[in-house]
Amino acid sequence: MGVCSSVVDVSPTITSKCRKNSRQYYPAGCNYSVPEIDKHETATQTTLRAGKLLDTLWIGASSTFGYKYPEINTLVRFYTIYVPDLDVWATLDYVEDHKEELIALETTLSLCLYSYNTTTTYGVTNTKQVGKLVDLDWQTGTGLQPDGKTSFDTAKTTHDTETFWMSKLNVDSFNKYLAIQIFSGYARYRPATVDGGGNTTSSDAVRVVADSIYGSPPGLQGLSVIMDNLAVSMTNGLRNTSDAPDTIRGPSSRFDVYIQIEWGWMAVPIAAVILSLIFLLLTISMSRRSRIPAWKSSPLALMYGVEGELKQSLGRLGRPLDMEAEAKGTEIRLEAEGGRWQIVKAM
Repeated sequence: MGVCSSVVDVSPTITSKCRKNSRQYYPAGCNYSVPEIDKHETATQTTLRAGKLLDTLWIGASSTFGYKYPEINTLVRFYTIYVPDLDVWATLDYVEDHKEELIALETTLSLCLYSYNTTTTYGVTNTKQVGKLVDLDWQTGTGLQPDGKTSFDTAKTTHDTETFWMSKLNVDSFNKYLAIQIFSGYARYRPATVDGGGNTTSSDAVRVVADSIYGSPPGLQGLSVIMDNLAVSMTNGLRNTSDAPDTIRGPSSRFDVYIQIEWGWMAVPIAAVILSLIFLLLTISMSRRSRIPAWKSSPLALMYGVEGELKQSLGRLGRPLDMEAEAKGTEIRLEAEGGRWQIVKAM
């Protein structure tokens, strides 16, 4: 459940009351309004006043001070009457009726339903809005406090066999706060060529509305953008409250690792291992048949490479111990002979 906004042009319904002569407490000029405000006028200033001050924008909510909307899911409905052409407005006679120069917008914030698609991939959650339901049948219902005894009124609706609701107390709180504190006031956006030219607003909230109407895009489009953003922010606030569900319903999936072996590709490494093993076995076998000792990394094996007289004197040394014993009493040197180096006995 969330908040949706709508902005509608209701300029043809603008009403006017003009007074050409000033009286006590009733200055000359015109007041412009809409029928919904006229029926429920309770605020101090509920109409656009086109007097000597030349107001250019007014906003007010018909819910001010307790008015109940026909639709129980409505959080607030307010009206904005403004002057689209500031230069023309500054030149008009303020005691004459000029409602044809004005535009009136009806803006509504109401409860609605959103549908979201939430995915979680590698621990990262991504939520995307996929739908919005506005035209629903909202009714008055009854809820129970956690104690199971105390009841309270609710605004509820049903969709796909599931019921969504909000306490009427919360709806009324939204209503009063938005109507009185936010969407009520006036603005004077006047050209610099007019005496006292410049921008004046009754509150920061009214300034935001006025800037959206006199900005780009102007008018209804500009106000719609602001109200859509406000509705999204309010919806996010509702979804992040402590009462919001902390679970997400829907199918879930996870990644499982499956290993598929292509045995044909294993032929090359297996063949390399087998051939290496065969080579090792052949080397061992040939060494044993030739009675070659396992010298490993001993440098004394170089003694097998001696030439000439030294080779004859050493004879055949078959064991490392024999070679070590003979090496203790033998001195050798490298000598170049016949274009190659050879080990010979030192003199």
